[in-house]
Amino acid sequence: MSNQTKELLNEKEVQREFGINARTLQRERVYQSGIPYHKIGRRVFYRRSDIEEFLTTCKVGQVVRYD
Repeated sequence: MSNQTKELLNEKEVQREFGINARTLQRERVYQSGIPYHKIGRRVFYRRSDIEEFLTTCKVGQVVRYD
């Protein structure tokens, strides 16, 4: 893909781009928690917008700047 970003990412791509460990993703699927996912056959994909929304909801605290 040239200038377009992929909409659906597999575990390894999520790990590389967002820093979320693949085992964490697997564990959260087993316990039915965490980031929503799509299963196509045996393959598992995560929608980029779902990942970003999930990370936003996990945010704790505020950014404080001392300029």
